[in-house]
Amino acid sequence: MKLFILIAALLLDACSGTKIAVDVGHSKLHPGATSARGLSEFEFNSRLARIIAQELRETGASPILIGIHGKMDDLHARTPRAKGAKFYLSIHHDSAKPQYFSTWQWQGREERYADEFSGFGLFVSRKNPYPEKSLQCASAIGARLIRAGFHPSTYHADRILGEGREWADKAHGVYWFDNLVVLKTATQPAALLEAGVIVNRSEEAMLSKDETRRKIAAAVRTGLFDCKILP
Repeated sequence: MKLFILIAALLLDACSGTKIAVDVGHSKLHPGATSARGLSEFEFNSRLARIIAQELRETGASPILIGIHGKMDDLHARTPRAKGAKFYLSIHHDSAKPQYFSTWQWQGREERYADEFSGFGLFVSRKNPYPEKSLQCASAIGARLIRAGFHPSTYHADRILGEGREWADKAHGVYWFDNLVVLKTATQPAALLEAGVIVNRSEEAMLSKDETRRKIAAAVRTGLFDCKILP
């Protein structure tokens, strides 16, 4: 028992001070996608980012929350806030092309949904100074999400359904997105996580639960251990 406590203490000490930038996608002025029940993507992003930061903090890491108050409208102002971080993770939730939406009534309001789209996606840039490490960590996070019961989205690779984006690691849901500002201007390895599709009604309901957010956060934390960002 004493040996176990000693090992746990050593691991915690090794993690201590490791800075991880957790970037909350969008802002209150530019809130991103609207969910099937009329909630802003920024709201989903900020809640998930807080739980990811909490998960990292509990391991002894030092998360840097960027844009958490919803006032950061300039994308180019985000990455300088990550000074000293070993990894940059931008948190988002996904949508679909407008032509695939249907409408329904929710609490007396007409809202839009697209139930045929689902799953998480990870994006990395070859213009980042560390593209190989970015991809390694994105793949590790994707692998952990799959082990936790989530599935990767595939429609971003489709030229009709998505953007015809190039796969970086199809097995683990990772795409190349070379010109994404926060990925190419980050000075450390970086990835963007689309945690799930909030215009899918059942997936939105799942992503609204703190239990789901904690599972995603645990996958992020373990993925960063797997790719040696966290010791």
